[in-house]
Amino acid sequence: MIREKISPSLDSMQELHLKHGWIPGSQSIRPTDDIKEKKHNYITNMLDRYVSLQDFVLHRFFGLKYVVQGNWNSSRMSVSDEEISAARVAAKTASNTHEFRFVPNLFSYQVPTGTNHYVIWFLLNGDEPIDPTTQSPILDDEINSSIETALEQLLGPTNNKFSFVWYLNPKPTITSRVLYHVQVFWIH
Repeated sequence: MIREKISPSLDSMQELHLKHGWIPGSQSIRPTDDIKEKKHNYITNMLDRYVSLQDFVLHRFFGLKYVVQGNWNSSRMSVSDEEISAARVAAKTASNTHEFRFVPNLFSYQVPTGTNHYVIWFLLNGDEPIDPTTQSPILDDEINSSIETALEQLLGPTNNKFSFVWYLNPKPTITSRVLYHVQVFWIH
């Protein structure tokens, strides 16, 4: 079983793909033109409804309440700073790890048959130190254990025969001081 962070470099991923066929390789790791267009259209539609993509993720995946900004003809949803602060406090109180959501990637790459492409989103507490080497606000060990927990919840506690790899997207669509995410590829 493989359960680890990998490099997003095309050469490294191709090497892993040749060794473990389920890990995407250099030809399958980047979105196709169709996926890019679908993503562009989806984001455009979301930005007609939400003030930002961060607001969309906080509302849709984390269930934070939104407020409506603007008038009737040009209103959009936004998650208030107060709502974000309350969620952060609740998450810190409940656990010494970050609250996360494990969701299928809405714009999945052309991954090998049987491979699942997900994203794990983390709600940041706001006081994380940034790792000087990785530039990550969350330690690799916490990301690994969060993915393991998510897969155990998804597949059932007795089905722990899964493998996964993850990486920080080199070209993230959303960068935020509130959210952090990584790309996850897994099989079972």
